[in-house]
Amino acid sequence: MPLYLHKTTRVCTLSRPYFLGPGSARKHQIPLSAIPCLSYRKALKQENEKPEETTSTIVGANGNEQAIPNARIETVQDNLQMQNLSPEDVRQYCESLFKFQALKVLRFKSWSERRKYSKKRKQEKQLHRPTLPDGTKLITFPIRSTDGSEPTSSKKEFIMNPNGKSYVCILHEYVQHALKKQPTYQFTELENAATPYAATVIIQDMKYGTGYGTSKKQAKSEAARVTLEILIPEMKAKITNDNEGEAIRKQKDQDLSFFDEIRVEDPRVAEFCAKTTEPSPYDILLTCLQRNFGLDDLQISYQGNNAGHQGNEFTMVVGKHKATVQCKNKRDGKQRASQAILQALHPSITSWGSLLRLYGNRSIKGFKEKKMEEQEITSLQSKAAVNQPNYAILNKLFVELGKLKEKKAERTAAGLNQTMTVPKTNLKNVDL
Repeated sequence: MPLYLHKTTRVCTLSRPYFLGPGSARKHQIPLSAIPCLSYRKALKQENEKPEETTSTIVGANGNEQAIPNARIETVQDNLQMQNLSPEDVRQYCESLFKFQALKVLRFKSWSERRKYSKKRKQEKQLHRPTLPDGTKLITFPIRSTDGSEPTSSKKEFIMNPNGKSYVCILHEYVQHALKKQPTYQFTELENAATPYAATVIIQDMKYGTGYGTSKKQAKSEAARVTLEILIPEMKAKITNDNEGEAIRKQKDQDLSFFDEIRVEDPRVAEFCAKTTEPSPYDILLTCLQRNFGLDDLQISYQGNNAGHQGNEFTMVVGKHKATVQCKNKRDGKQRASQAILQALHPSITSWGSLLRLYGNRSIKGFKEKKMEEQEITSLQSKAAVNQPNYAILNKLFVELGKLKEKKAERTAAGLNQTMTVPKTNLKNVDL
């Protein structure tokens, strides 16, 4: 096997190098000796196909016969054709050894033609791009860490399409992706013929929205809707329907829209609550503890210290939660520490408006209104005459049936009339 060495550059090669000169690198004739494998194959083929040499006999002077081979005539053109290969010949030989893939490359005469072609391709791609139906509202929310705090290092977001989904589905998808938790439901039976069932959403052992309905499915859907308004108040316009019932509900909730822009630990919360006749943060904390942990488990201890020129420090301890805040006086420290404890108990809530929907005057008013309705129905029994129909109860029943019909119409329009069965769960209070 020959080895070719260029002494000056110390470059070695197994194929015989050749000098190109001023010829074209793409379209020049390649010597057959530059491709050893092909050169060997052709030489072997010529050797096998070589015919017997024809000879001529010449009689010498002494009478002896001598065999002389015939002369071989070869022109320069024939020699070049036999010893050189065209680019097409080399390609055909390579195609017999290797697998080739044909690529089509567009060639443009100028940069402007290439630019026009690129713009045309982009426009065609935009036309064929899949789009969402008209009226689709997407919900984008940041994915918080497990402790409920905002992510600092990575800005991860989740995009959800609520179109065609029920309130229960939206709530489960939001809680699972944003809070990394699983919501559960607690069902109770009420002594009310209009709404005999109540459902409460519980996330991380904390009670959120409560819904009432004629069935467990309806109560669960209503509880999911109320919870969504608490957890994501800025998205209420995207998950509610544009019907009369929703418009009335939105009008009632308009007063709390101001607090949706205020953080839970904002130092101005106590002042705003006093001006709007809403419960103070400390009263909200008491209501929260009474509903979630019972009256016997209320253990609130607080202590105020004078920190000198830095102001006053107020420390509040509720179970295993402890909060220390800087304040002007003891009354201010009590309210701000209550805000910090509420934030620790509800890590998934970021605005004060959500806490007011949970434990504010409107939540207490709902319980009072239902109790007054039950007492009103009971008092109508005394108006019945002897051996005569009780028209007062019949009129009340007619009014309640009309309300029930309107609620069913709203549910049907919202697409929430699918049947589902939910197992009961036994939940315990959180260990503070």
